[in-house]
Amino acid sequence: MDQERLDKALKRAKDYVDGLTIASGVNVPREVVADEHKFFTWDNEKRTPSAKPYLFDWSYYNGVVMEGLFDIYQADPQAGAAYLAYVRKYMDGLIVTDENGHKKLSRTRAGYVDHHGADCYKTAALLIRMSDGKDAYMEVASQLYRDLTDESHLNSKGNVVPREFTEEALGGNYWHSWANGRPPKYKVWLDGIYMLQPFLARYAALVGDLEQLERIRKRLDWVADVMLAPNGMYYHACNSREDVCPYHWSRAMGWYGMAMVDIMEVLPEEYIERRKEALRIFVDGILKYQDETGLWANLADQPVTGTNRLETSGTAMFVYTILKGVRKGWLDVSCREAAERGFLAMTEKKLQGGALQDIYLKASANNTNNYEIPAYYLPDEGKGSGPFLMAYSEMLY
Repeated sequence: MDQERLDKALKRAKDYVDGLTIASGVNVPREVVADEHKFFTWDNEKRTPSAKPYLFDWSYYNGVVMEGLFDIYQADPQAGAAYLAYVRKYMDGLIVTDENGHKKLSRTRAGYVDHHGADCYKTAALLIRMSDGKDAYMEVASQLYRDLTDESHLNSKGNVVPREFTEEALGGNYWHSWANGRPPKYKVWLDGIYMLQPFLARYAALVGDLEQLERIRKRLDWVADVMLAPNGMYYHACNSREDVCPYHWSRAMGWYGMAMVDIMEVLPEEYIERRKEALRIFVDGILKYQDETGLWANLADQPVTGTNRLETSGTAMFVYTILKGVRKGWLDVSCREAAERGFLAMTEKKLQGGALQDIYLKASANNTNNYEIPAYYLPDEGKGSGPFLMAYSEMLY
């Protein structure tokens, strides 16, 4: 790989990251989280203040941007101090002290609700990563872990989440959503694996909860067994082998890939060999469908068209997954070249006009093709910008 070209790509990526976050006059964490009328510019699912969504500032699409910044900081702590300070201002702005002196997420600022579903827990992994084990971050993380694992705990809707919204038939996996007390059409989404399991794995590993770690192993085994399609790719969602949402959406697979490598980082050694094999199968599957440009299409196994474009969020997630897998020794070093080509293609083809282009807004796992809507290809969407930051952090290594 041409070093001059790589250096230029890294410089363009850094300029983009800084302009989006630490050098932005608009995306100022304390100002955004303190004001109902303000949203981060990458939050393309924002609403008017009178109808804010359930997550608003705690949303996973903000969380992945912040976690990407933290990844950049960890890749080079000396050069990344400003990124760490930025993330701290965001996290601290969402935490308040209740009437009993306990720290908790602010309902007014964060928008967190314990009865929605998987999406509400993604950012919690960052609490643990940034905690010294005794601070407000860990106090809040403990509450969120309790919400998901304590079978004696009633949430704010009177439900016991680990008993009512997980099923043995689903490998012990949680329903993706439980807001209405009834399952979605497809209970297990690849998206939800990333939203829940890295947080649970980090906390369980930290406190030595071996029972929960074994459950996480079982959940991942179920996904690797049930959701893998004959073409080597994964279905977006399913209820069983026979009842699947039959689309191979790059971002859904990207969520799952990132979940695998983030969980492997904290799993006991006895679980790693099986996870390495699942990761290799996953990467072999996606590499078969990498476009000659280095990017991946929104529907990864379908021809590139004006509506099924080469898409940035899935590409960024695949790049992150592969590079981290190689760095950790879980994937052969020969995989690195494909990931580097993906990163170069994003910086050269998708970083245009100071914005990261062609990030697909959203797609519901409802068994319809809602993956090819032209209006949903947006610039600087958090669900793509965040993973791009993560991919950039791995390039720094």
